[in-house]
Parts: sequence; structure tokens; C-alpha cells
Amino acid sequence: MTNNLSRIGDKLHVFRVLRYRDFRLYWLGHLTAVAGHQMVILAHGWLAWELTRSEYVLGALGLVAATPAVALTLFGGAAADKLELRRFLMLLQYITALLLLALATLVATGLVQVWHVFTVAAIHGGIQAFDHPARQALFPHLLDRAHLMNAVSLNSMIWPGTRIFGPALAGFTIDYVADYTGAPLSGAGAAYYVAAATYLMFGVLLFPVQVPVIERTRGGSFIRTLLGGLSFVWTQKLFRSLIGLNYLDIFFLASHTALLPVFADVVFSGDGTTLGNLYVVSGIGALLGALVAANLGYFPRRGGLILLGAGIHALFLTLFGLSGTLPLALGMLLMAGVGLSFFMVSTQTSVQTRVPDQYRGRVMAIWGMNYSVVLPMGQLQMGAVAGLSRDHLSPFLGRLAGAPSAVVLGGLVMLGAVGIMTVANRGVRELRPEGPA
Repeated sequence: MTNNLSRIGDKLHVFRVLRYRDFRLYWLGHLTAVAGHQMVILAHGWLAWELTRSEYVLGALGLVAATPAVALTLFGGAAADKLELRRFLMLLQYITALLLLALATLVATGLVQVWHVFTVAAIHGGIQAFDHPARQALFPHLLDRAHLMNAVSLNSMIWPGTRIFGPALAGFTIDYVADYTGAPLSGAGAAYYVAAATYLMFGVLLFPVQVPVIERTRGGSFIRTLLGGLSFVWTQKLFRSLIGLNYLDIFFLASHTALLPVFADVVFSGDGTTLGNLYVVSGIGALLGALVAANLGYFPRRGGLILLGAGIHALFLTLFGLSGTLPLALGMLLMAGVGLSFFMVSTQTSVQTRVPDQYRGRVMAIWGMNYSVVLPMGQLQMGAVAGLSRDHLSPFLGRLAGAPSAVVLGGLVMLGAVGIMTVANRGVRELRPEGPA
């Protein structure tokens, strides 16, 4: 395995950082756990929909996950700048695995209720508030800083890459186990068991990782440390602009994933496999976009890549909402995934390569709020807009009422935001690969 990864690194520029043993162990564990997280996302949505058949519940599920994250994410960043990162991360993986095992057992025994899903989503959201900034603060210390850009790009490819096989595995598991057992919900329990194993694997892979001595933030309370990170981001216009644009993209566009169960069932008259396919094609597009963006790391117009990616993501998600057939929708999701990765890889690389080490945990915690806070809040608005549209605008919108109209509205809003930033924000528009913030 090690030799194969080394050979890949020699041939593909972006993979060369896998020659660093400690980073390789971290990256493999991170990859495994994120695949499990993708399974959890799909299983939560599928199970909540099967139990309630309500778009409002799907949106509320996002709010429940966001509530503890709103309160804890910035504290998670402060913790990442103060605590011993490897042991802290291992503990978080084991707690997450136990949480998923408990939910899986409730499903397998037929005792699960929708409030169980909400409770697990809330606790998981709180754990992620500490998990994400710790991961982002640890990996730059596991390799030579000259290769940090490649490491950032490689990490950025994990999310779109796992969206190819994580949701597909979850969808297949749900359908296969349900058919085999004759219990409709049992497949979700099996998916949760597999996801729990992925978090356990990450914890095991972190055990032999050797981390050099890292200068920790000393003195002051967690509140003072937290406020210092907020002040740093707010006074740096480039960080403020990049993180703000990222939040808008997540809130109005990436949050469409909350409605994919509705598209699979109501719009396309499909099943769990259909839902998995919707996730898979967007993951394929995102991986393709990430591979290209990673190898454009030193392209002189980084700002152009960021704005182009955001625009492509918004345009094709809008077209996805307007599409009425599954094949056309899959094509639109593929292109939307390409745009998302162009945007995310370019933006995150710009942030990670410019943030000082002493602020890294807190800045990446603020960045990480895109998934722990902004995404669930966006999912809430997506569910609310879809439900209101279906209930009140069906006579006017026809087949677009409900989930499609919510996605189209989000796409149009984001297209407007990208246009405004392209014209009005010179700092982002003319951003280069290197240079001070």
C-alpha cells in the first residue's frame, strides 16, 4: 500500500505529499471517516423522510444539527489552538462511533423514532464543532510546509471523492438489507453500523502518528482566545470576503442536499438507489473539479478560479432545479459538482496558505462553520421554502412547486452575489496564489 501510494505521488503532482508517513496515515483516516460521514448524511435524510414524509422535518433536521454547532464551533477552534491535537481527535472519533452504534441498534431493534434521529444529529453536530478545526489544525504539521498547498488540495478532494462511493454504499446498503430482511428501516441501521466503523478506523490510524511539538496559544480564557480569532478574521478583508462568499454558497446552494430525498422520491419517482445516484454524480463532478483545481494551484488568477467556480455551481444547480427528467438532472448535478470544487479548493487553499499558525485552529473553525452551522441553517431554509412553495404556489408553479423552486431560487440568489463580488471586490477578483492577506 505504501509503495503504491508513493508511486502515485511520483506521477501525480498533487499526490506527492502522501510520501510523508504521518500525513498519509492522517489522510487515509480522514478519507475513511468522511466517507462514513457521507453515509450518515444520507441515512439521516432517508430515515427522517421515511418516518415522517415531511419536507419541514428534513429542514428542521438541519436546524437541530446546527444548534449545538452555533454555540460550540468557535470554542472548537480555541480548543484546537490549546489542546494536544492527536489525542483529542482520537477521542472525538471514538465518541462519534459509539453514538452511531447506539442509533444503529435502535433502528435494528425497531425502536427508532424520529426524535432519536434528531438527538443523534444534534450531538453529532456538537462533536463536529470540535472535530473539524482540530483536523484542519493538525495536518499542516505532518509534512514539509513547502508542500502545504498540495496537502490542502488533496484534503479538499476528500469530500467530493467520498460523495461518489459513500452515498452509493449507503443507498445500496439501505435497499439491499431492507429487501433481505423484509424490514423497511433495517437498511438504515446497517448503514449506521458501517459508518461507526469508519470513525473507529480513523481513531486507530491516528494512534501511530507522530506530531512535532506545536506552539500552543498560552494564557487567557477560552473566550479571550475565541475573540482574538474573530477579530483577526474581521480585520483581514481578504479572509472576511472569502469566508463570507463561501458561507453564501453553502447557505443558498450546497444546502440543496436536504431536498435530495424529495427529488428522488417525488420528482423522479425513485428509491434509495436513486437517491444514492443523485449524490454520486455530484460527487463525480466535484472530484473532477477538485483534480483540475488542485493542479492549477499556481494559476496566476486564483480569484478568477474562485468566482468562476461559484458561478458554475450556481448556474447548473439552477438548471438542476428546472430539469424534469432524471438523466438531465444527473448531468446538471455533475457540472454543479465541478463548479463547487473549483470554488472550494481554490478558496480553502487561499485561506490555509495565508493563515498564521497561531490562528490556524480558530480561523479554520470559522471556515468550518460552513458545514457545522451554515449548511444546516441553509437546509432549514431550503425545507421551509420547499414546503411553503408546495403548499401555496402549486397552482402557479406546477411541477416546479416544492423542492425544485427552492433550489432554483437559491441558485438565482447566488448568481447575483457572484456578479456583485466580481464587480465590487477587487481583492478577490485579482487574488494571486501567493502573497500576504
